[in-house]
Amino acid sequence: MKILLCNVSKKYDTIFHDYVGLFYLAGALEREGFEPLVYHGKPEDLLEEIKINEPKAVGFSCDFDNRDLISNLTKKIKEKWQIPIIVGGPQSIGLNRDFLEDSRVDYVLRGEGETSLPRLLKAILSGMGDLKDIKGLAYLKDGIYIETGPPEIIDNLDDLPLPAYHCSLHKNHAYGKLIFTGRGCPYQCAYCAPSPGKQKVRLRSIPLVLDEIKLNLKNNPDLKYIIIMDDTFTVNRQRIEEFCKGMQEIRKERDLVWYCECHVGRIKNWMDVLPAMIDAGLIRLQIGIESGDQKVLDQYHKHVNIEDIIEFVSYAADCGLAQIATNFIVGGPEEDAGATAGLIKTLMDQAPGVIDIITGFLRAYPGTEILKNPGKFSLKLHDENGRLSSDDYPFVTPMGRSQDQVMKERQELNKVIRQSMQKKIKNHELKEGVVMKQFKAALAYGIRSRWFEEIAAHPRAYEYYYVIYLNEGQSFDKNLDFSGDFPQRTFELWRTMTFAEGFPQLDGAAISPLEYELLLRCAGKRSLKNIENELYAKFGSSYQSQVEFHGKLIDILYQFNFKFWVTHFMV
Repeated sequence: MKILLCNVSKKYDTIFHDYVGLFYLAGALEREGFEPLVYHGKPEDLLEEIKINEPKAVGFSCDFDNRDLISNLTKKIKEKWQIPIIVGGPQSIGLNRDFLEDSRVDYVLRGEGETSLPRLLKAILSGMGDLKDIKGLAYLKDGIYIETGPPEIIDNLDDLPLPAYHCSLHKNHAYGKLIFTGRGCPYQCAYCAPSPGKQKVRLRSIPLVLDEIKLNLKNNPDLKYIIIMDDTFTVNRQRIEEFCKGMQEIRKERDLVWYCECHVGRIKNWMDVLPAMIDAGLIRLQIGIESGDQKVLDQYHKHVNIEDIIEFVSYAADCGLAQIATNFIVGGPEEDAGATAGLIKTLMDQAPGVIDIITGFLRAYPGTEILKNPGKFSLKLHDENGRLSSDDYPFVTPMGRSQDQVMKERQELNKVIRQSMQKKIKNHELKEGVVMKQFKAALAYGIRSRWFEEIAAHPRAYEYYYVIYLNEGQSFDKNLDFSGDFPQRTFELWRTMTFAEGFPQLDGAAISPLEYELLLRCAGKRSLKNIENELYAKFGSSYQSQVEFHGKLIDILYQFNFKFWVTHFMV
């Protein structure tokens, strides 16, 4: 029997994502004798896929921005086909009678579905088993709303089949980028959606994880980057070291890098493992900071101190980690925005070019303390049906503050972040090796940080660093003798030089005759020594000696280098 598993979104094109959770479900269904099909394309194409494949049931993964979209689609499906519709996923804990009645969905299945979904399908399609014995189920029977109790938690994750990527309806899509090494999280952050089983940490054996990675590499020859999706990959040092040892062996055959998340409050006890992680291919590490106000972090139950965050970020940057990703939540309970802005500036100074910061609004997700009791946090919910927000959840503000004020606060924080980045790029405050890691991450592995994006938005800086990345030039050090090197412009002169005012200008700055003649000759075709001799014959009368002229030329070239106009190379 064909079973269609779907993930659809109104916010982004799902064809570019892997949806490994659906493929774990597909593997479980296949093992039980079903024929699963996985769809993650455009919502408007889904009905045609149902018409073509004629599934016996359809399942949707409901996350935090597609509840209403699913509800609209399921009503259309019911108009055309009388087939069972099941909704699961992280948002399923917030779906109740109203959703079932409005969407015409038959069943909401909460929790980890690899065990419960096959049982449900056997019960409704083959009459095998009783619905009341399926844990985590919600449905309507004769107008009565029924819930069967807490979802079943899968204790031994090693018993699960590997993701069945061959069940995808998108035959040109290459999978394997996402992987789970465990499930659950020992922390209970107030803002985090508490999906069933989340508080119970269960870990897969590392040999099995490595086997899955090897299989993904075999099936996807272009795979260069994997994302470990665990909330707490770094809960156990011995396990980290075992994984890194396996990754080092894999990397002998393939240039593969990886990403994971970590909790600073836990990894601070064994930060010295970080160099081994980097050596094993760790290129990007996600840490949750959320606020620069310690009182707010304590209210969130983050179990971390700001001093530990600063120490960890500094240490990770010093170890050579390419990217440290983090998020700050805007609109928290009685938050000191100045403290958050101050922490952002501190982290930018401690890890310039490495710390990759984004911001987001506080959201009241189902099951969270914030939704259950916003007053406890001095918060107020707005638009509780989520009709005015881009996702399906209410906007949250501190008491006494409007949505406009919170939005402005986020804009101000983003301004702090961007201005700090732009200043450090413009003033050459980023170490060249750090920038090269951002270029390699973006151009070799497709991992584009905000630093790379900001450099790319600065044409001179991008061309300058790109030349260095390609090893076709290097930056100037005015203390070294490079008379035999060949200076070269990083741009095409005719595209950028203007003469509208009657004299040469570049990037809004007037160019002196000596600077202009020097730029003309910085074409990478002659050595600086030859250029100097030629220019000295033309401009030397204004200087007491060629030594003095040489010093002036070096100063000019250094300024050109500082403005990202010129690099040089050896022949």
